[in-house]
Amino acid sequence: MERHRDRYRRPPYKSDYQRRGPKKKKQFIKKFREVIILDLLLRGHPEEDKPSWSKTPIAQVITLPDFVLYEVKINKDSNIQVQEKNTYEEFVNQNKLREVLKKIDYDDLTSTSKALIQSILEKEVLNYEEEFIKFFNNSTSITPRMHALKLLPGIGQKHMWDILNARERQKFITFQDIADRTSLSNPAKLIAQRIVKELQREGVKYYLFSKTQKYE
Repeated sequence: MERHRDRYRRPPYKSDYQRRGPKKKKQFIKKFREVIILDLLLRGHPEEDKPSWSKTPIAQVITLPDFVLYEVKINKDSNIQVQEKNTYEEFVNQNKLREVLKKIDYDDLTSTSKALIQSILEKEVLNYEEEFIKFFNNSTSITPRMHALKLLPGIGQKHMWDILNARERQKFITFQDIADRTSLSNPAKLIAQRIVKELQREGVKYYLFSKTQKYE
């Protein structure tokens, strides 16, 4: 009789946070990847349908230079700080970060993470300047009608030809060199804006810098 009644019991309720989309494959961060802390949720994710005492303390982070968002378990007794930066291996060795919970999308970020991410990316783009200069020097057409340069926010046909003509005469060396020889005043900011757009994913068909889609 007990077995018969079990057939009609409802499955336990799951919040939107728990049941959003199909189950994703287990994620990990390579130990040499640089990681920046965007926000700390010491009482766990607010949308997680669990008693507060049983929630896992987590950090929302972005990895570099692949620009992917994750939620990672943390040691809440450590002195880990928002905007702190280190390799994932070093964070683990310092007993600050633990295992990766999952890769997340931009919409999963807290208001604190969203408020910080643009300025953090602008700074980090400068730290990887050499790699992004290669993009300005070597980017090509993606389709017969679409050049990769035009995927950067604010770059239209005029800006594109301005860049192409300048690099034809001489390859770019720095962001300042680009600003001096073209009509782009802040190339690093445009790169950061494009990375944010790729993390948001809505309407994005081509990914220039973030590996967020590749890691599905």
